[in-house]
Amino acid sequence: MNLAVTNEGAFWTSQRPTAVTTSRCDALTKELCLELQDDWADLARSASEANIFQSPNFIQQSLRLFADQAPKAVTVWQGAMLIGLVILRRDAGYAKLPIPFWRSALHHEQFLATPLVRKGCEADFAKGLCQWLDSAPRDCWFLNLSMITADGAIAAALADHCKIDTRAMLTANRFERAAIVPENHGNGSADDLLRPSRRKSIRGAMKRLQKHGDVTIERLSDASELGAWVDDFLTMEDTGWKHENRSSILSCDKETALYRAMIGDAFAADNLHFARLCLDGKPIAYTLDISAPSVSYCLKSAIDQQYRKFSPGVLMEHETLRYYLGEQGLAFVDSCSAPDNVMLNELWPDRKAIMDVAIARQGAIYTAAFRAITAIKSLLKTAPGA
Repeated sequence: MNLAVTNEGAFWTSQRPTAVTTSRCDALTKELCLELQDDWADLARSASEANIFQSPNFIQQSLRLFADQAPKAVTVWQGAMLIGLVILRRDAGYAKLPIPFWRSALHHEQFLATPLVRKGCEADFAKGLCQWLDSAPRDCWFLNLSMITADGAIAAALADHCKIDTRAMLTANRFERAAIVPENHGNGSADDLLRPSRRKSIRGAMKRLQKHGDVTIERLSDASELGAWVDDFLTMEDTGWKHENRSSILSCDKETALYRAMIGDAFAADNLHFARLCLDGKPIAYTLDISAPSVSYCLKSAIDQQYRKFSPGVLMEHETLRYYLGEQGLAFVDSCSAPDNVMLNELWPDRKAIMDVAIARQGAIYTAAFRAITAIKSLLKTAPGA
C-alpha cells in the first residue's frame, strides 16, 4: 500500500482503493456538510449501525454546539464511494497525563457516537481509519472513540483489525442503559414484562388520574399542529429541576435551535414519534423520539409538575414500551438515558451496551507509550478515592 500526498491531502491507494482525505476535513464547517451532503446521507441510509447523532442534518445543526472543539470530519472512501465517517477533535490530557490524542467530538445532546460505516464495509473502514491515524500529525499518540455500541459490527471490526495489525487497543468505560428489543419478547405485552409490584403501581396511578377526567394518548400526525406541540413541549420541559438547574432545552439558545430543527426534519422525513398524555384534552406529559432505519431513539420527555403525584412520566414510558413492542421491523429502541435511571431500568426489559475504544498508532514507541498510559489509567480508576 502506498501513500500519495497532494495539496488536497493524503490518499491511501491499493488494489481495492480505500482513501482517507484529511485536508478537506481539517475543519467541520457548514460548507463541508453541504459538500458531503449527498454522500453522507447515502451513507447514513446504508449504515451498518444506524446513528441519528452522526447524520448529516444533525451534525450540521450541531455546528454551533461544536464551536469550541474545532472538530474534524475524517472520511473513509472506496474510490468515489463514502464508506465511513467519524467526527473527531484533538485533546490533551489522558489519565491525568498531558498526552495529546484524538477523540470523538461530542456535545451533551449526543447520546451515541458510533461512526457511520456502510454495511459490509466495516473491515475496510477499520483499516482506513487506522491508516489515517498513522498518517496524522505525530504529536497525537492515539485515537479514543467514545460512546460506541459495544456489541456491534463496528467495534468487532476495529478489534479484528487491531489484532491483524498487531496494534494496541483498549476498551474502557463500558456501561449499559435501558432499551427495548421487540424481537426478544414475541407477542408478550408490556404488562407481562413488568414485576407485579411495578404493574400494580402503574395501574394505580392510571386509576387515580382517571378520577380527574378522561385520560388519552395523542400522537402527532398533523403538520399544522407541529409548531404548537413543540412550543408546549419545550415550555413543559423547562420546569422543575431542569429549570432550576438550567439544564432544560430552553435554557440554551443553541440547543433550542437544534431541537426545533431536528424535530422539523424528523417530521418531514416521517421519522418523528411525538406523543403526549392528556387529561380532558390538556397535555400533561410528552415523549419525543426520533427514528433511523430499524432503530428509534427516545431523546426527551417532559411532565406538567402540577400532576407529578400521578406519575405521568412513568405512564408515558410504559406507553412507549407498549407502543414499540407492537412495531414491525423495529430492531432496537434506545432510551438514551443514564445507566442509573431506576424508573426506566425497571420498566424496559433490555439493555444497550456502550463503551470507549482507544487505538494506538502503529510503531514500537507509540505502542509502549500507549500501554504505559492505559496502565496508569487503570491504576487511577482502581485507586482508593478514585
